[in-house]
Amino acid sequence: MFKSKRRAIAIPQSEHLKLVGTLALLWGNADFDLPPIERLSMVAGLGFHDRGYGFLDNSPIGAMQDDEWELIARRGFYTQYSDLIADLITKYHFRRLASSSTSDLRRTLAAEFSKEIDQQLAQHRFSNELFERIDRITNLCDVISFNFCFEAPESGEISIFPKNNASLEVPVQFHVEDGNINVSPWPFSVDSYDGYIIGYRLPGYPTQLDPVILPFHLSK
Repeated sequence: MFKSKRRAIAIPQSEHLKLVGTLALLWGNADFDLPPIERLSMVAGLGFHDRGYGFLDNSPIGAMQDDEWELIARRGFYTQYSDLIADLITKYHFRRLASSSTSDLRRTLAAEFSKEIDQQLAQHRFSNELFERIDRITNLCDVISFNFCFEAPESGEISIFPKNNASLEVPVQFHVEDGNINVSPWPFSVDSYDGYIIGYRLPGYPTQLDPVILPFHLSK
């Protein structure tokens, strides 16, 4: 769960995932191709990329020890979807998170995850390049939602391959502040989008649920 940096509320991973899934559902336009997979497989893969936490988790992002995160990561990675595409999208996400750390535990975990991914790619004759490209989109949508859930101004960029049949990378920039999510260049299928996720007031969460609506406005 995310503890807001602005007020005493917590946003569970399930709500963070809802925003990521929404961004995945909106992905694609004349300048940014939808990856050559079923759209709903992409939505499922991105929308449940942190599937190891559960619905109303109480594991604070940024304050967990490695051993707690390892249990969550293993649970998330080894959960199996019947949708093989969605499942691998999620597995790539957990492998990337483990690979980004310098700790011995996470590096060992990353090697374990890589071995499992390679076996699945070979078994089903899937393309590693395809999933690496999709993982860039997962990373972008995840980071946008990640920062939105902390309710603090933040900017950043992730390089994306906008065209399925080209090697050109484009840095997609974002800025999150006061409920506004601005993205440029624009990779989505609508001109703008309004939605919301739900947080819960502290200190009662998760045993006492007092909801707070967090509206967002997605635009260029």
